[in-house]
Amino acid sequence: MIRIFDSEEEVAREIAREMQQRLAEDEQSVFCLASGSTPQKSYAHFASSIGGNDGSLKNLRIVSLDEWVGIERSSEGSCYQMLNQDLFSLIPLESDQIEFFDGTAADLVQECSRIDQYIEQYPMTFSLMGVGMNGHIGLNEPGSAVLEYSSVIDLSATTKEVAQKYFHERTVLSEGITLGLGQVIRSQRVITVITGERKAEIVREIFCNPDAKLPAQALLGYDHIDFYLDAKAAKYLDISGEQAG
Repeated sequence: MIRIFDSEEEVAREIAREMQQRLAEDEQSVFCLASGSTPQKSYAHFASSIGGNDGSLKNLRIVSLDEWVGIERSSEGSCYQMLNQDLFSLIPLESDQIEFFDGTAADLVQECSRIDQYIEQYPMTFSLMGVGMNGHIGLNEPGSAVLEYSSVIDLSATTKEVAQKYFHERTVLSEGITLGLGQVIRSQRVITVITGERKAEIVREIFCNPDAKLPAQALLGYDHIDFYLDAKAAKYLDISGEQAG
């Protein structure tokens, strides 16, 4: 289902509300959360709703979606560091509640296996996905096969360029390590969020061009996966019949 909201702020508040609801209702919560600018407001609202109440977080685990290969976890611009700034540092979590890809691991195949085994042990109950300017999910790039499990991916030229905004100086990026789309789809609940006028063109491709073969299109047609858009991102869509916020 597509839900279209009047503003990015409304999208963020609704996502934060659902995150809090999942945390309250699930005996064991395992969240897979995208990094980047799109979900920042959602995380801020979620952290604000939690405050210092660590009791509600004791059964929460967070598993990595993706990471840049060759970038240290502590580096500005790493996916971990972005999530640390936008969420982890704002809520009381223990280090063993966060399981993240190491993009500098000596054996990246083994690193994929490590995260896959973690998800087998702790299946994801809630996933929040963003969509890249080229329609990627995590670092599953256009033209790549639909992966069932974690993998190392060659980054597209678009992703390499767009990602530069996360770094203070130009940074060489060539590969990413990412969950497969199959793992995302197997989450109990998935919200895919797309906001801002800059995403309007890729939104039109996702929903109006079935031949585009974009990674985001692999998430269409599932009852447990919803796309949350603001009005700016949805400006090229015919929203009749869709649910608006």
